[in-house]
Amino acid sequence: MDFKSVHIVGTTLEDTWFQLLFSLMNNGRSTNIDEGSYKGSKRLEFDFVSGFINFPHMRPLSPTLPEGIPRPTTDDDIEKYFVNYLMDYNLSEGEHYRYSSWINKPIKSKHNVRDYYGMKLYYDLGPSLAQNSNQEGRKYSESQLDWCIRHFKEKGYSNNHCFIIVGDPDSNFVYDYKYTSEFDRRTSPCLRGIDLKIKDNKLILGVIFRSWDLYGGWPENMGGFTLLDEYIAEQLEGVEPGPIAFASMGLHCYDFQIEVVKTALRK
Repeated sequence: MDFKSVHIVGTTLEDTWFQLLFSLMNNGRSTNIDEGSYKGSKRLEFDFVSGFINFPHMRPLSPTLPEGIPRPTTDDDIEKYFVNYLMDYNLSEGEHYRYSSWINKPIKSKHNVRDYYGMKLYYDLGPSLAQNSNQEGRKYSESQLDWCIRHFKEKGYSNNHCFIIVGDPDSNFVYDYKYTSEFDRRTSPCLRGIDLKIKDNKLILGVIFRSWDLYGGWPENMGGFTLLDEYIAEQLEGVEPGPIAFASMGLHCYDFQIEVVKTALRK
């Protein structure tokens, strides 16, 4: 059995998305869905795909499609997705997580002494943490996003430390929970990590997905990450929004989307 690795280099979000759709039609593997969304149907999926988008910030962020073909998202929807799902960690009824639950939700931590792989590591509580520390100076509350921004400011832009982890190890076990309807089914986050690098004063953002709907999810997700890249860059002096990278072994289209994709590619 031959496995295919695909790498896409695009100019804009729209250009990259259409390249991915075209490549999926030629390189995708048809698989049965044993468990998960649309169980019992099929999806066309990349074995592995990565990509690099050089100018993701060009507007519009959402793809343009001919009349009659359903658009996966709009620029207004992307803005709402960024604000509500990537930045606001307050859950609505029925939600058990948002990506913001890990990106932007403050994490309580001990920061001056930690036993890490048997080694005592001592941390200096800098001035930026003083207002978040208790009187003993031992605990603070800070989100991964805020920490990354602060770390760039305090330690310099040329470091490889800033990575936002999405999901907890125990989130995998939610798939063992029994459910009676799709509304009760629990999942672990599809997005698993956000990598942040500053090169030549450009903020490069990279994302890793375990599973990813190319037609219905990719455009809105990537539009939201583009706005996140812009948001972070605004906090850092002399830094501009830069390219965006992505990788996944589960980027796919469902069987009921294939005809729409074929029509969109004939535009």
